[in-house]
Amino acid sequence: MAVTCNGTVPCIVEGYGARLYYIPYEYGTIIGPEQWWHDYDKNLFYLFVTGYWSVTIPIAIAYVIGVHLLQRSMLNRKPFNLRWPHLIWNACFALFSLMGFIRMSEEILFLLRTRPLLDSISYSWDPHQPVAFWALCCITSKFFALGDTVFIVLRKRPLIFLHWYHHSSVLIASWHSAKECVACTRWFILINFGVASITYAYFAVKIVGIRRRRIVSMAVTMLEIAQMIAGVLISCFVLHYKLQGHVMQQSYENLAIFFTIYITFGIVFTVFFKDAYIAQNDKKIR
Repeated sequence: MAVTCNGTVPCIVEGYGARLYYIPYEYGTIIGPEQWWHDYDKNLFYLFVTGYWSVTIPIAIAYVIGVHLLQRSMLNRKPFNLRWPHLIWNACFALFSLMGFIRMSEEILFLLRTRPLLDSISYSWDPHQPVAFWALCCITSKFFALGDTVFIVLRKRPLIFLHWYHHSSVLIASWHSAKECVACTRWFILINFGVASITYAYFAVKIVGIRRRRIVSMAVTMLEIAQMIAGVLISCFVLHYKLQGHVMQQSYENLAIFFTIYITFGIVFTVFFKDAYIAQNDKKIR
């Protein structure tokens, strides 16, 4: 790998037939497993993502087929009592997401203080620092998040289109983005970590059976919708500057993937919000 970084922004790493533009930033402290992180070009998992990100496509297809077959097999069976394992699962994801949000925030706050806002969607993160570690943790978690569906099916809870479509499409999109070290995903990852820490905590509370106000459920769904709107807006800015010839660490192929999933997510979440809250209110009024 050839690295060019003489104190200017962006630094450049070249290798494996690609060029990475990034903003150097050194974390003040290294916490826990972050100390195991080495340069991304020496990380076997990253090399696997770069060369074989497309394996997520058959995995996503197998996941969709598998969960529906599992759901059918559960039709004449009693639900499994997985309340506590499911609670622990959601609590762990909530804590993991909170930690990721905190650690990703450090790099983004540095950019907001020292660099133009445009740089944060133009140039990627420093591949030698914990921000790269948490970015890969985020995309790895999308694989483990598929386990959410198994809990839902085995407990015979409603499995809606939004759930399995969200998990399968995000898995593919996030791994494709990791392959390119897409710059604007620092915002997507930060927002995703923040929203996930809230939603998984909400799911954990829901499993415990603590009474929840309706406004809380609505707020969580609106937060998801806001995340999709932010994704579309950021992608629009990236496309605008890319068409103007500005260096943007994101391909047109990845932009097309992002536009597709964020627009469809926005539509699906909005329909869910309408059916779950507005339509129910109309029925109560009648």
